[in-house]
Amino acid sequence: MSLNQQQFTNLHGQYQERLLNSVTSMTRSRQEAEDITATAFASAYKNRDSFRGEASPQTWVYAIAANEVKSRRRSGVVKVESIDRLDAKELTVPDVLDETLERAECRARVRAALRRVPALYRRVLVDHFMRGHSVGRIARQYRVPLGTVLSRIFKAKRLLRAAWEA
Repeated sequence: MSLNQQQFTNLHGQYQERLLNSVTSMTRSRQEAEDITATAFASAYKNRDSFRGEASPQTWVYAIAANEVKSRRRSGVVKVESIDRLDAKELTVPDVLDETLERAECRARVRAALRRVPALYRRVLVDHFMRGHSVGRIARQYRVPLGTVLSRIFKAKRLLRAAWEA
């Protein structure tokens, strides 16, 4: 019982916020939870044809997210927002500080590129790719047709790419 694209889109639209809240309670970091939730949905989408239907789709995606949380804990990933509060124990892992600083620099570069994208397009990028809102939800939120949202996302991606390369 694999999930078709429409079923998966519905699953994401209905369950993304609830999963994000569950993962946030596990990680105690909204930013890390957003990353894990996005990773879980991406993994589920990539492997949707292998979904056997032994559990509900929601349970399946939740299990993927929970496994990602456990995996990150085992690997000793340091949260970017904790850079100011690093203690000696966290620094015993080789190159953690370098990786953390590189990630912080990359995030700063992304933010700078996003600031160069006009607000009309930046909002749909952030809503769709960072907050995980469905295209339908964004269309309802801004009271525009679905095609307009898709067009803005397409143009926003081009503008962001140009800003990134500038």
